[in-house]
Amino acid sequence: MGIPLRVLIIEDSENDAQLVLREIQRGEYDVEWERVETRSAMLDALVRRQWDIIICDHSLPEFHAMAALGTLQARGFDLPFIIVSGSISEEAAVNSLKAGAHDFIMKEKLARLIPAIQRELGDAKTRHERKQAEQALLASEVRYRRLFEAAKDGILILNANTGEIVDVNPFLIEIVGYSHAEFLGKQLWEIGFFKDIVANKAAFLKLQEERYIRYENLPLETKDGHRIWVEFVSNAYDVNGKQVIQCNIRDITERKQSADQLKYHARLLRHINDAVIATDDQFHITAWNRAAEKMYGWHSEEVMGHNVSEILNFELTDELRSAARELLKETIASRSERIHHRRDGRTLYVEVNTIALTNERGKMTGYVSVNRDITERKLAEEQTQLQIQHLKALRAIDIAISSSLNLGLTLDILLDQVTAQLKTDAATILLFHSITNTLEYAASRGFRSTAIRKSRVRLGEGYAGKAILERRMIHISNLVETDSELAQALLLKGEEFIEYYCVPLIVKGEVKGVLEIFHRDALVDDPEWVDFLETLAGQAAIAIDNATLFEDLQHSNSELFQAYDATIEGWSHALDLRDKETEGHTLRVTEMTLKLARKFGFSDEQLRHTRWGALLHDIGKMGVPDNILLKPDKLTDEEWDRMKQHPVFALEMLSPIAYLKSSLDIPYCHHEKWDGTGYPRGLKGEVIPLAARLFAVVDVWDALRSDRPYRKGWTREKTLEHIKSLSGTHFDPKVVEYFLDMIKL
Repeated sequence: MGIPLRVLIIEDSENDAQLVLREIQRGEYDVEWERVETRSAMLDALVRRQWDIIICDHSLPEFHAMAALGTLQARGFDLPFIIVSGSISEEAAVNSLKAGAHDFIMKEKLARLIPAIQRELGDAKTRHERKQAEQALLASEVRYRRLFEAAKDGILILNANTGEIVDVNPFLIEIVGYSHAEFLGKQLWEIGFFKDIVANKAAFLKLQEERYIRYENLPLETKDGHRIWVEFVSNAYDVNGKQVIQCNIRDITERKQSADQLKYHARLLRHINDAVIATDDQFHITAWNRAAEKMYGWHSEEVMGHNVSEILNFELTDELRSAARELLKETIASRSERIHHRRDGRTLYVEVNTIALTNERGKMTGYVSVNRDITERKLAEEQTQLQIQHLKALRAIDIAISSSLNLGLTLDILLDQVTAQLKTDAATILLFHSITNTLEYAASRGFRSTAIRKSRVRLGEGYAGKAILERRMIHISNLVETDSELAQALLLKGEEFIEYYCVPLIVKGEVKGVLEIFHRDALVDDPEWVDFLETLAGQAAIAIDNATLFEDLQHSNSELFQAYDATIEGWSHALDLRDKETEGHTLRVTEMTLKLARKFGFSDEQLRHTRWGALLHDIGKMGVPDNILLKPDKLTDEEWDRMKQHPVFALEMLSPIAYLKSSLDIPYCHHEKWDGTGYPRGLKGEVIPLAARLFAVVDVWDALRSDRPYRKGWTREKTLEHIKSLSGTHFDPKVVEYFLDMIKL
């Protein structure tokens, strides 16, 4: 198989192109080729694929070799370009070569074509390799220049033969204060801050021999007279065949000062009262002072190189590692509170102040933490917080007791506080019923099932019954072994309780029930915990007693109000018996008045007093003699004046009775009229109590609709028209409006 060769032929004659092609193939090339005749076709071919060589006719009908060469150069293509022509002048051939053509061959001498192709392909390869080398060198120089300019060490470049400074980077100019011009062209020992140091002319001569010298802790003075400490390293090497010396100058002033201070601080750390611990960046211990030995119980030689988390027995979490890395962004130490452990296992609360350590390049090298034992303070704070939580819990229970007389709600709140503050799994309250001498379920929290709600314990039975009988707290530390004594043992099957407390609920010497505490693990033996349990039990007893008193009071009030109602209804019935003509009138007007009062939005309390007032509206007639009250004829003026006094009699009779004072509006004022012409006081408009204004309309409606011995009752329509006619004179217009709406329903 031949050598691959991609040839672009610019030729208008297919025969001539085939002639060239056969000649090339004679040179054992495996040819891929294309023939074009115009500039546009040439451009298209250049874009579509890559070519190894171009063979072009000197002159074409629409194109020529010089134009093709110009097009190639304008597009930046570096391809061998050979002109093949039948006839051309010597001058044209020379001009073509000057323009950039690589060779010129006459068609009758095509035997020269293969050697020309071989030569030009070789030259093209050489040009390509040289160009790549130049680009690589340029890139290398650019990279070096960037590193040189950006380096955080001072750099001097010297002529290895003369010692003259040929370049200096910006960082060295910055740290020593001399300008670029003050460096260039001078020997190193002629620069002010190098005059009196070891790196003088003798050192330069030594460098020429050994090609490497190094000085540590070298003192230099800057242009303004300030002393700095540097590390000085020089190397000699070749650059493009020339010997140069590169001097790297690193400012180690801070490092030296830190080293000096570290020696000083090491003496101080031995006597500081706080534990000081240093680690590397992987948290392996590198320093451990005497206070750390005393605080944690480990000697320094025992912990060196060990991971600090292993020694102090805490988990080095990803969160903690992330927080440590964040220290690099801080300018001050990070403060935190953590839990550590001594060698003997005792827990320590520690205030940790940590700072990250970095080297001169800014890379993190480790951490230093100052640890202070705050266990005593922390335990005091926790105790204070616990007491505050207990007070808050008691306050919440007090509020529940004082703001709600619902015993179930109060006990729910109390058990929420019991389980939360005592940190127990479950709790229940059983109430004592003295008549049956039994304890019965009232409320619970934390049980897996509802079986506990079936609890019913007799006095003296099980731990709960025994706690009441003996009036003392009972504590069982292992129910698994002793649960046969627990009356609810079957109900608690599957709950897996281990520890148990039962506290009797006693207030004013009276047993109210028991509070039972259950926990699935062992509880800490803490006297303060037990004291708070007893305090909560006392609150539970108060809550039960308070709710019981309220229930008893409600029951008494209910009975009292029933007695009031019965008494008032009895009085009303007595009035009806005295005046047979109005029998049944009182109950009818009472119900209708209440119905109308509801439309006006009366409250339950107002409705109760309105009812009592309506029932007693004619109670004052008890003070009117029978000869006037039951007289069948028309009353005289004197008798009428006596009759009109019955509202005043009602006031005198009822006002001494405290619970009826709010019910006097109807008995005293139901004969007052909207226009002020009523009696007994001649009140007018809204000065008349609303209950009396409502009753006045209802009273007239029922009186006119009822039969009397001296007349028949009026029709509905006639009575309504009469009431409408009195709106605004006898009656409140708004009351009439509401009354008419009510009658229509």
